[in-house]
Amino acid sequence: MRKVLSFILLTMFAASAYAADVTLEELKGQISDLQNQINTMSQRVDKNEVHRIKDKVDLGIELRTRVDSIQYEDMRALPAFANDMMGMWLNGTLIGVNDTAMPDGINDAWEQAYGSSAEFADLMQTVAADPMIQGMMSQMVGEATWNAMTAEQQVGAVSQAMLQMMPIMLADNVITTTPDANLGGASEYDMMMLMFNSIKPRKYDTNNDTIFTNKLRIRLNSAVNENLTFTGRLVMYKTWGDATDARWFNGGYNSMYMDGNAAAVPTDDKLHVERAYFVYKNDMGPIPYHFSFGRRPSDYGPGEELRNNATQGGSPLAHIIQWQFDGGSLQFDFENVIEALPGSFIKFCYGKGYESGWGSSNATSANNGLIATPSVDDVEFFGTIVKFYDDETYKFWYNYARGFGVTDGFTGSVVMPYSITGSDYDLDGDYDAYTFDMNTLGSSSRTEATADLGDMEWHSFLAQGKNFGFDWFASYSMSKSHPNGNTSNSAMYQFMGQDTLLGSDSSKNGQSYWVGFSTPELPVTGGKLGFEYNHGSKYWVAMTGAEDDLVGSKLAVRGDVYELYYHQPIVGDKLFATIGYQYFDYDYTNSGSYLGAPVKIEDATAMNTMTAVADKVEKVYASFTYRY
Repeated sequence: MRKVLSFILLTMFAASAYAADVTLEELKGQISDLQNQINTMSQRVDKNEVHRIKDKVDLGIELRTRVDSIQYEDMRALPAFANDMMGMWLNGTLIGVNDTAMPDGINDAWEQAYGSSAEFADLMQTVAADPMIQGMMSQMVGEATWNAMTAEQQVGAVSQAMLQMMPIMLADNVITTTPDANLGGASEYDMMMLMFNSIKPRKYDTNNDTIFTNKLRIRLNSAVNENLTFTGRLVMYKTWGDATDARWFNGGYNSMYMDGNAAAVPTDDKLHVERAYFVYKNDMGPIPYHFSFGRRPSDYGPGEELRNNATQGGSPLAHIIQWQFDGGSLQFDFENVIEALPGSFIKFCYGKGYESGWGSSNATSANNGLIATPSVDDVEFFGTIVKFYDDETYKFWYNYARGFGVTDGFTGSVVMPYSITGSDYDLDGDYDAYTFDMNTLGSSSRTEATADLGDMEWHSFLAQGKNFGFDWFASYSMSKSHPNGNTSNSAMYQFMGQDTLLGSDSSKNGQSYWVGFSTPELPVTGGKLGFEYNHGSKYWVAMTGAEDDLVGSKLAVRGDVYELYYHQPIVGDKLFATIGYQYFDYDYTNSGSYLGAPVKIEDATAMNTMTAVADKVEKVYASFTYRY
């Protein structure tokens, strides 16, 4: 702008100089006057432009650079013999290949490595005690002969029988559910379930010594007037040295790319719209109200302020909901009419969890969804948030939420190590065979819902306060499943036994509590020290998959989580450093998932650990956060 003004004024000056004779001194004076006029005009114009832009959009920036060091202890996974057997079977090299030294149909390399191993012997001992195998063996060798055998002889006989059955059962990548006389009247499916549920998983430790991430938040706010405003937040979240939204499935939501966690799991360097909504405010007599629509502020709500050293402005209580979704809300404020309840309000919320009619074909269900598939409707969430009291020292909240028609999945993408598809030969609605295919190319695939399984319900209570300079909070939450009797039509979920809400046709209740505090500014350093603890019961379910923790949502853990952190200001609250420590102690499998029955970690079998399951996780993290 300064250049434009200078050009205009100098042009006018040149024209006036030609119009009249002037001395050199007069010319210098006129040039000096013109420069002063340019500076004054430029300052006014620049100020007006800035003022006009800020009236329209207020821009905020937050950048967090963080390093995590993660140690996984006592992971449960398939033992070596089962892992290699599964891999060779899916690759077509277990049966009928490399079978010359011991021509029995089984690959000699696997048989020599594991046929007489202690792990395989333990499996046979467990299998031999199963009533189905006892009956089968009694029929095969004769009841009198079987009953006359010692326990050791019975185990040996079962081992020989299993090695003879393996070429029959694993001749292809198809597992049938029909009885087979060659398997003593059992089906291939029955035999595989027995085998994998009898295998004890191996334990091992692993770690990721350093993983760096950058998380950029761009906050956008604009106000048309005091009644109408807009809020938005764009997020980039990526690991150093990686730029993809496709991840190998690890059994948790943080390995799947979905609408609910698109900005909460490291992907690439694209900006994701985490929030974008307008708010219209007005009064209904003495009661102020507002309504809003758009992409909701549904993560980092009350309870998350202390460890994040900021109020991220989420609406639902963070203990039960941190999940990005689109929807609307209507709020009524009561502090003007109930003086004893300052800051009180009630908010009604609606959100769409799954859109069934756009781009969904139910391709993972029987015959591409043409038959035997219950209609899958939209998943809708309704909730009520009540703030009973807020006098800036104490706050008391309640949050109720319910998901109607919860499905067995959401639209998204993931890289599965293998896939399982089902075939219904007689069109009776039940799978007659399961086909396994290895994903040797690492291709990502679309996930989607196949069935409506029922409703999920949540209640959460939160108290927050500030005493003697200490900030503290305490939260208690409950979850409850309402299964409708349907089962998932996904062949993989059915095969894995994760095709119903919490593995049951009856309602299951879960509980969780979460407490924390932060100290006042410490002497000398001016930093703040904080501590948090949360516990979840066996059937606890939290919709908190948008927590940006690399391990997974700590608030969804069925077990205990301890966290200690310290925030150190560097340039006030504009730049600060954080160091912290977390300890996850899982009691049950499938934390965060409402599919399948939770299993005690120490009781988990190979069927429960097809993807590795964590028992304990230790994590140390450090970060710098710029916020302005």
